[in-house]
Amino acid sequence: MTRYAIHYGGILGASAFAVFLILYLSGVNPLGNASWVGAWIPIVVIARSVKMYREHECEGFITYGNAFRTGVTTAIMGGILSALLIFIFCTVIDSSVVDRFRDDSLAQLELMETQFKGLLNEATYDKLVEDYQSLDIKTIALSEFMSKSFSGFILSLIIAAVYKKNHTHYPSE
Repeated sequence: MTRYAIHYGGILGASAFAVFLILYLSGVNPLGNASWVGAWIPIVVIARSVKMYREHECEGFITYGNAFRTGVTTAIMGGILSALLIFIFCTVIDSSVVDRFRDDSLAQLELMETQFKGLLNEATYDKLVEDYQSLDIKTIALSEFMSKSFSGFILSLIIAAVYKKNHTHYPSE
């Protein structure tokens, strides 16, 4: 299982980073809302990881637990690689990506200030603004890892149910 999770986790992380680069090169902030363009990648890669593990290592059969563990491990490996590549990119190549994301997020908060203050309260809104103002690449990389891992957890619950295939035992005649 580990071999498949590492292999497909690498594909997942590299693919997510490729989307990040495509968005960046297109002039779009890859940390903003446009990052949802790559939301399909974990679905495809985790499903492929579980299916390949089932077909090649489990002789066509897999329990729900093994399928789930394969999916989650693939997601975690992909999240680690993606977060690491984004961290390196924003640290070494272009740190302005983080600044633009912070500025865009603060601008969105300001547009919705009245609604947020009415919904939360002024102190909570001020804390939210303060949190966004203190955003740095470490926080963003950690958030990237956590979101990939959490979404991979949810996807793995579903994918494991789809790919689960237990041995069928027929009574001997």
